[in-house]
Amino acid sequence: MNIQVLGGAKEIGGNKILVNHEDTRILLDFGMSFSKSSYYFSEFLQPRKSSSLRDFFEFDLLPDISGIYREDYLKHMGRKKENRSIDALFLSHAHMDHSAYIHFLRKDIPIYCTEPTKIILQSIEETGKGTFSDLYTYCEAFSFYKNKKGEMSRVNRRKEKYVTKREYNIMEPKKKVKIGSLEVEMVPVDHSLPGACGFIIYTDEGNLVYSGDLRFHGLHGEKSYKFIERAKEAEPELFLCEGTRIDDNRKDSEEKVKNEMGELISQSGGIVFVEHPKKDTDRVKTIYDAAKSNEREFVIDLKLAYLIEKLGKMSSLDIKDTMILIPKKKWGLIGREDVPGDQVLKDYETWERDFIVRSNTVRCEELKKNPKDYVVSTSLWEMNQLVDIQPKNAIWIKSNCEPFSEDMELDEKRKKHWLEHFGIKEYSAHASGHASGPEIKQMIKEIDSKEVIPIHTEHPEMF
Repeated sequence: MNIQVLGGAKEIGGNKILVNHEDTRILLDFGMSFSKSSYYFSEFLQPRKSSSLRDFFEFDLLPDISGIYREDYLKHMGRKKENRSIDALFLSHAHMDHSAYIHFLRKDIPIYCTEPTKIILQSIEETGKGTFSDLYTYCEAFSFYKNKKGEMSRVNRRKEKYVTKREYNIMEPKKKVKIGSLEVEMVPVDHSLPGACGFIIYTDEGNLVYSGDLRFHGLHGEKSYKFIERAKEAEPELFLCEGTRIDDNRKDSEEKVKNEMGELISQSGGIVFVEHPKKDTDRVKTIYDAAKSNEREFVIDLKLAYLIEKLGKMSSLDIKDTMILIPKKKWGLIGREDVPGDQVLKDYETWERDFIVRSNTVRCEELKKNPKDYVVSTSLWEMNQLVDIQPKNAIWIKSNCEPFSEDMELDEKRKKHWLEHFGIKEYSAHASGHASGPEIKQMIKEIDSKEVIPIHTEHPEMF
C-alpha cells in the first residue's frame, strides 16, 4: 500500500490523498488549498477558465496526474484523451478545503459520501454562480453545437443535453464498500457541518484510518468518540490524523456558545446580527435557541433557507421555525404595490422565487421598524442590507473563525468599517469545528496505529 499526500501536508486544508493498493487507486477528498490559492490569487485575480488547468498546475494548486481530470479541459489544453486512473473518490465532508476541486475531476469517477454531504454540494452549485462550481453536475465546457440557424453556439447550462449528474453513491455506517482490492467503511464524526465522516480502509497489507475533520465538543460529539472505538477495532497500520488545533489546549463547548449568545442578546437594546458558518446547521440551531430564549425571531437568508429545506429531517432546524429575509435585489421592486408580481419575481433567481410568497418572510423595513424582535443570521457579503435596516443600538456577534489569510484580514477590516459607520458593537461567541491538542493526542493514543501521518495541520512536528 502506498499513500501520497497531494495536499494537506504542513497546511490547514487542501486535503487530497491518493491511496494505491495493487491495481486499485482511490482519492480521499479533493479540496482547495486556501493558503496556496491566496498566495497567488485574490478576489479580483482568479485562475482563468480559458487556460483550463494550466494556471492550477503552474502554481501547484492541482497535482498534474494522468487520468483523473475532465476530458473537455484536457482537450482544450491540447492534451490527448487519457484513460481513467482513479477508481473512486471518498469525500469526508462538504467544506471547500476538502471538496472544491471536484469540479475538475472526470465525470466517470464515482464519488462516495454521506447524504448530507451530497445535498450540501448540490445546494452550493444550485445557489451559486461560481466559474468552477460543477460539484454535483457536469456541464461540458469549451464545446459548440449547431443552433436553429445552423450556426455555431457555445454550450451552456441551458442546453440540458450537455449537462449530466455526477455519480454520487451514498454510504451508510457499518456497510463496507468494495473498490477493487480495497474495502472502505464510512464512520460518522462530529464537525461544523452535517454529514462529516472519517474512513477505515481495509487491505490485506493492513488497515488505514482517515480522520477527516472532527471535534468532540459539538452537539453530536458522541459520533467522534464512536469513531475512535471503531478505528481502534480495525487495528490500523496507518492513521491519517487531522491536527488543525494540535497546538491549542483550549477546550471548546457549543453549550457555552449558546449561553454567551443568550446573554449578549438579553443585554442588547436593538437588533442582533450573528456572523457564522452558513453550512453549520448545528451552530444555526444554537443561534436559534439563544434567540428563542430571549423571545426573539430568528431570521435567515435565502441560501441558508434553501439548504435547510434541502436537508429536511437531517437539518438541526425546521425551516418553519425561522423567518426568511427577502432583501432587495436587482431593481429592488420587492414591496412595491404598483408593480406586478411577475416583475418582482424577476429580481430573484429561479431557486429563490418559491420563498418570496411564503408566510414566514420578512423584509428589511420590518427589521428597521421592530429591531428588538429579531436576531439575524448574516455575513460580510450581506452587510449592504444595513443601509436599508439603519440599525440603532445594534450588536454584531462573530461566531466563526478568525481570518487566516491576507484576503480574509482585508475583509475583516472592511467589515469593521461598516460596523463603525453604523455604530454597531462587535462581540465574539465561537467554538471551533476541530478537536483540541489534548483531544487529538488522546485519540492517537487510543487508536494506537503503528504509524501516524499528520495532515490538515501547520504543526506536523508536534505529532
